[in-house]
Amino acid sequence: METEEFISGFCRTCNGSQTVCCEYEEKDGRRILTFMDCAYKRCVHHSACEIYKEAHRLGSEE
Repeated sequence: METEEFISGFCRTCNGSQTVCCEYEEKDGRRILTFMDCAYKRCVHHSACEIYKEAHRLGSEE
């Protein structure tokens, strides 16, 4: 089953507020992040990004 979450926060790359759509897939009782509609894999700030951290925290909840 797939679910969507919308996460809002400050983006250092854009230097402003962003709302990011994240898609998760349920596997073995866990939510796995499968898509984020930002370029987090190429972003130089992803290690300090609060949106990225929240997206992964939501993925590890269940």
